[in-house]
Amino acid sequence: MPTLLHLDSSPRQGSVSRQISGEFAEAWRKTNPDGSYVYRDLAADPVPHVDHAQIEVMHRLEAEGVRDLEAAREAARTPEEVASWAVTWPLIEELLAADTILLGVPMYNFSVPSTFKAWFDRVLIAPLIADPATGQGPLSGKRVVVASARGGAYGPGTPRHDFDHQEPYLKAALSMVGLASDLTFLHAELTKSAHVPRLLQFKEMAATSYQAAIDGARTHGEA
Repeated sequence: MPTLLHLDSSPRQGSVSRQISGEFAEAWRKTNPDGSYVYRDLAADPVPHVDHAQIEVMHRLEAEGVRDLEAAREAARTPEEVASWAVTWPLIEELLAADTILLGVPMYNFSVPSTFKAWFDRVLIAPLIADPATGQGPLSGKRVVVASARGGAYGPGTPRHDFDHQEPYLKAALSMVGLASDLTFLHAELTKSAHVPRLLQFKEMAATSYQAAIDGARTHGEA
């Protein structure tokens, strides 16, 4: 039975990234009526940032070369580590169970929201990191779709292309856990043209970008 893990990180209900991810999720659920759908709203229910206790567990896994997930599950020792690991492990289980991972990630100050970063910092543990020699790991083979909204234009050839630390970060971060081989970005750009006076001239371009992202979400959701 196919499983979709859907995460949204925008704090604004009805945001563009939520609209795009919602279109994908709706198309996927229609195409996979018997599939399992797991949803997390990282803005409404934020994942706690990594704490000292989790770092201690992760350092120990690295130092001991632990690659086995079952061993990692039981790696917490102190009461503080057990409590922190209890936050992390359900997130890891959701990732492992998913066939498709849908990430609603708007661009914030040229990068990603801290709510998304907190989630990713929790799940990036040593046993999930891909083997540098093969590029393969426990999460390899899963499909990842990023539903993205950007206030400006950051594509190749634009003046602010070098300011884009959202897509390059996500590519690098996801590649660490073997999730970059089937990775799709659905960008809606120039979203601030709807309310920033100096960007009003780009409203038509924004509408075209938005529609392309929505159409892409429907197409990829049905795939």
